[in-house]
Amino acid sequence: MNRTKALTTNVFILSFLLLLGLSNQMNGQKKEARKLFPIDDNTAFIDITGRVVIRASQTELQNAVDRISSKLGRFNGPAPESWITFDEFSEGFAVTRWTLCPKCCDPGWVYGFIDESGRLVIPPPNFLSRYGSFHEGLAKYSDKGWGFINREGQIVIPAKFYDASDFSEGLSVVRVSEKHKFGYINQKGELAIPSQFDWARDFHGGLAAVKLSKDKYGFIDKAGKLVLSAKEWRDVDDFSEGLASVKVAVTDNSVYLGFQNEEYGYIDRNGKFVIAPRFDRVEKFSEGRALFFQPGKNPGYGFIDLKGQVVIKPKFADGKSFSEGLAAVAIKSSDDKSIWGYINEDGQWVIKPQFQNVNSFNGGLAAVNCDEYGGNCKAYIDREGKIRWQFKIDPNHR
Repeated sequence: MNRTKALTTNVFILSFLLLLGLSNQMNGQKKEARKLFPIDDNTAFIDITGRVVIRASQTELQNAVDRISSKLGRFNGPAPESWITFDEFSEGFAVTRWTLCPKCCDPGWVYGFIDESGRLVIPPPNFLSRYGSFHEGLAKYSDKGWGFINREGQIVIPAKFYDASDFSEGLSVVRVSEKHKFGYINQKGELAIPSQFDWARDFHGGLAAVKLSKDKYGFIDKAGKLVLSAKEWRDVDDFSEGLASVKVAVTDNSVYLGFQNEEYGYIDRNGKFVIAPRFDRVEKFSEGRALFFQPGKNPGYGFIDLKGQVVIKPKFADGKSFSEGLAAVAIKSSDDKSIWGYINEDGQWVIKPQFQNVNSFNGGLAAVNCDEYGGNCKAYIDREGKIRWQFKIDPNHR
């Protein structure tokens, strides 16, 4: 179901960044700009200055957790703060989770929501429900299926779906069972577009990428009408900044007569190729630039502009899309490891390569690992490369 064409799979994960376990594969939305940043294995948040503003250990939250847990059963005394963790904030709320029995083989995780003061505002209704982040005023919840709650924690769409994406432009991708196809519901839970797709993506600018059958891809409008499609298309991705990447077969007689290679180009909202298919791998456009990969004798990652012109040569070992004016890119060290830094839209280094792994800037800060796995050194830096928050351990004194 996940149609994101990730350019690379990072081996080294930023250990303190959130891996939203409830994020559905169908969700292709951009995250809102951060105001609060997770630290300490997702048990606290800092603001952009590096000041800690929320901790799992704060008294009011601990008391609320203890009080609610005692009503849910399987409770085995006050939970230590290390068992309370948070997800990212979205629309002013963050999912929080804790255990009913920290020392049990099955600790019994339960889920609720905190606000930006760290106060528990939506408690768990039982020990079976799970929550996702808020989007367009609704959040997913699970109870033997997926449904949605509002900002008061009230159920507005019962949990009757096998799969459900976050809402985007008023619609959510759903399917009733594993054997059913995908369709779209509105915020009343009504089927707005019938279940007819092998896979379906979120709406972006009124269009959604879909796969209708084995070899048929295209884009639908919010009425469910197929408005863009071509028999030559072999894959499609979301529109971003007016363009969407599409994969087609391209004949390359230099290999042998009649050889066909699958390559990506970009179409406009009329379905016309405005950037010819010639790329092995690409990402969505972001801030007027799109990351691409060039294979061959001198492989590398670079960037094109909205006209398809190469504006940053493919000389990097790895890369991420532009965000807040900077793109994270990597070069190879003498021992063949990827070392990351940040460039501007002209390809000039703004923050020189020095990190073992990084994330893109979001809300004015970026998360970086100072060592290979982030276990001994991890930090948030600003757009000048200055450290706003850092956690560092001497590995010889553990």
